[in-house]
Amino acid sequence: MNKKNIFIISALLAITLACTIGSSPPTPQEPVDEIATSVAMTVQAGGIAPSPAPGEPPQATAPLPAMTVAPPTITLTPTITFTPTITLTPTPSIPMVSVSQNTNCRSGPGIVYDYLGALLIGEKAELVGKNTINDYWIIKNQDQFGNCWLWGRYATTEGDISAIPEWTPPPTPTPAPPAAPSNFAAAQVCVDTGAPNFDVTVDLVWTDNSDNEEGFVLYYNGSPDAAIPADQTQFNFTIPVVDSVPVNIGISAYNAAGASAIQTLQIVCP
Repeated sequence: MNKKNIFIISALLAITLACTIGSSPPTPQEPVDEIATSVAMTVQAGGIAPSPAPGEPPQATAPLPAMTVAPPTITLTPTITFTPTITLTPTPSIPMVSVSQNTNCRSGPGIVYDYLGALLIGEKAELVGKNTINDYWIIKNQDQFGNCWLWGRYATTEGDISAIPEWTPPPTPTPAPPAAPSNFAAAQVCVDTGAPNFDVTVDLVWTDNSDNEEGFVLYYNGSPDAAIPADQTQFNFTIPVVDSVPVNIGISAYNAAGASAIQTLQIVCP
């Protein structure tokens, strides 16, 4: 072999060796198509559009499916309502009556009948009859044996009164004069108006012993001088008097049947 051929063969070997040394060893290739497919599925599942390759137009992103949110189910707790217990008040087996003011009890329906007792506030009496037309109840007397008639104005009944019978009033009794007042007394004040004259102011008090009077009569030196209403127990007046000359003052109760005895006292100034 001549030198020219040897030079050519050496140059070719050198070139081949240089190309072999400058290149990297082959790397095992992954299946590119499978990797790209997995990435694309992952991106699509996340709702993210893959970035387009340089020079490629952007791909349209598929819209996510609409999510339907179900409203929460509200469970109402029932309110417990307590039913009140009704306590029944037993109806008294015996009808009774009470009063809001002390009330006299008589032998009939009116002040012309005899006084037999009274039903007082806080007391109760058994009902035995009624007189509807005069508004009276007939009760068992609280003060003595027997029955008496009670005015219904201040009365309150309890119990079943439907079976209580109606009573007919007894005959009207013959009127009697009222009992005379007692404990008749006077307080006086004398004012000198120039000797021998005085003005005396008198305050009278007494006890009413009657329940059938129509009023009282005041007497001045034995003559009727003034009328005083029934049930009143005091009266005052002013009269002129003369020094050391007594004046007689009297009082009595009266009604249609007559007048009681006169109760008297004297006043004198100074």
